[in-house]
This record gives sequence, structure tokens and C-alpha cells, in this order.
Amino acid sequence: MKLNYKKSLKLAVLLISSLLIAGVSASTYYTMLMNANVSVTGGNKVVFSPGTDWGSSTMGDGNQTCTLALSGGNGTIATYPDPVTINNTDSVQHTINLKLDSWDGDSQTQLNYINVTMYDDVSGGTQQGYTIYLVPSPGTSVTETGSQTILAGGEWRVEWIIYWKSTASSPTDTVTVNLKLEVS
Repeated sequence: MKLNYKKSLKLAVLLISSLLIAGVSASTYYTMLMNANVSVTGGNKVVFSPGTDWGSSTMGDGNQTCTLALSGGNGTIATYPDPVTINNTDSVQHTINLKLDSWDGDSQTQLNYINVTMYDDVSGGTQQGYTIYLVPSPGTSVTETGSQTILAGGEWRVEWIIYWKSTASSPTDTVTVNLKLEVS
């Protein structure tokens, strides 16, 4: 029996080409679809509200952000018992944790400390969680309150205590503190 190599080679190339075309064609017809109807619900149920020490602070959209305008004299402790409140407007309790997001006071040599504490009532109340204690390096800071349960309809105040050294001066010495409130 005589084998024709030319014919066999052509047949092999044709067979391989057919397999490649079939494989590519099969992969282009595999399609999945996903559709979504996206709507708006009632919104966030835990919000900020101005406290009695609000002053010239500002509130953002939906009371989800606020910028506090706080200051302290050099060599003295400035206490703001109620610059902002945290309100649970929901009909169920939530867990909240106030945490340090960032601050630029780590290298501030004129700052003694800044304390931020949550209380479970706007007039007095009991401390909830840890005090956020911010001290410049090489100090030891506490950076979150820890998870706390705010009941339905609860209104808590957030107290700020600022203590500058007696050698601090305005407008040179400033600190920006960014906190975030995690709600679940």
C-alpha cells in the first residue's frame, strides 16, 4: 500500500483548521445576561444633628457628614460637651463605632491631646465605649470607641476636649481630625 504524504498533510491541516474554527465559534455563543432594577430606599436611619455647642460648624447632605469648628486656647483645656449628636431615627437598634480615619496631629509638637467621647444622652448621660484619645507621637493613642448599641430613637452626644500647650499659637498650630462613624 502506497501512502500519499502530500494528501495526508493537506488532510491533517484541514482537520486542525476545522477543530480551531469549531472551538472559536463555540466560545462566542456562550452569553449570560444580568438585569437589575435599582431603586432608592428610605435612606440612612442614623444621622448627625447639631448639638448645643454647634457654633459655626456645618452639616453635609442628609446629615451624613459634618465639619466641626472647634478651637482651644493655649495652655488651657477647651471642652465642647455637645457640638454634635448622633441620632438613631430608625425603629430598631443599631451598632455604631466611632473611629479615627486620619489626622495630621501626629507631628504637632504644640498639642497635648484631643479626647472624643460618646455619651448616651444629650444632657449628661453615661459614657459609651472608649474615649478616642489622640496624642502626638511618640504617645499612645486610642483610635476607636468600640462597637456600641444605640437604641431606636436614641440621641447621643459626642464630647470633644482639646488641650494645647502654653506655647501653641494661632494660626500656626492647627490639627485636622477625620473620624468615621460605622453603622450596622
